[in-house]
Amino acid sequence: MDKILLIDDEPDIVRVLGISLKADGYEVIPALSGAEGLEAFAKEKPEIVITDIKMPGMDGIEVLEKIKIIYPNTEVIIITGHGDIDNTIEALKYGASDFISKPVRDDALSIALKRAKEKLDIKRQLKEYTTDLEKKIAFATKELRRQTNFQIKLIRSSNDGIVATDRDLKIVIFNPGAGRIFGYTQ
Repeated sequence: MDKILLIDDEPDIVRVLGISLKADGYEVIPALSGAEGLEAFAKEKPEIVITDIKMPGMDGIEVLEKIKIIYPNTEVIIITGHGDIDNTIEALKYGASDFISKPVRDDALSIALKRAKEKLDIKRQLKEYTTDLEKKIAFATKELRRQTNFQIKLIRSSNDGIVATDRDLKIVIFNPGAGRIFGYTQ
């Protein structure tokens, strides 16, 4: 069950949205202020946070900013009232996931949650791909080193003279046999 932190200073909104979210199968962590929300976030670490933008004390922008510092991958959905365009733009600057206007409609909330979950899934996939790629690069690097060391040992131990050059025909490696033939020293 997905956890959602719901922060709003209006208890009725928290109650009604909480009921709607629970009906959709979410575990709801309610908070009635920004400070209370940050405490709950630190304790529960939900992947999705829904917060009102206008609250006394710590507003939704501050909550968003602090959550993104603590855990940048959290998706934060902002609830905005009419005339909050400047705050909405500021929230975008801090990485808000989505916006829902008051009064909150169930379909708008569902769409915002769906997009937040899709973003979380993409981030997880990207992390998995990155980890897999790093493992493949580490393996390929180890294998390349092994082959290079083998070739160097093979070249050095050969009784015949062996010289390797780069594209400009500059000598990059030679073995003791080639050194004796051409009078080179390591």
